[in-house]
Amino acid sequence: MKIIENFLDKSLFKELQKLIMQSEFSWFQRKNTTLIDNKVSEDLGYFTHSFFNNNQINCSHYDKFIIPILTKLNCHAPIQIRANLSPSVFFIKDEIAFHTDYKYPCKTSILYVNTCNGGTELKINNEIQLVKAEENKMLIFDSSIEHRSAISKKPEFKYLINFNYF
Repeated sequence: MKIIENFLDKSLFKELQKLIMQSEFSWFQRKNTTLIDNKVSEDLGYFTHSFFNNNQINCSHYDKFIIPILTKLNCHAPIQIRANLSPSVFFIKDEIAFHTDYKYPCKTSILYVNTCNGGTELKINNEIQLVKAEENKMLIFDSSIEHRSAISKKPEFKYLINFNYF
């Protein structure tokens, strides 16, 4: 696990933050947060915006915002890149199930777009470690590490960009 504070140049980050949080940005609902052993989590899901999936770019903002991030991450090939918007009122329980993003070896990175009292919990050597969501912080880890979202109550929305890549 690696954490990098102030990951992006401040001006580029502020532009990205404004795009995701304050503009007419398209969000699409995913019905459940996690699927573990064919059982869905007990929540109302979250909203997502796909930048890259199924070997194709899905967003006109990809070149300006995502390419510089992938370059800094030393990404050789993206698998999936999406922005996530998690409203706290969507979560029936205070925690969701641990999961891994992929069954094969790759990387997961999370860029926190806003500061909130949520974050990401990782299970490393049977210990749970919380990484707090702080704007412009990048969390990098092997996709084989079990993790889960730590729900934000203040503010009520958690914004991040999730990267899965080789």
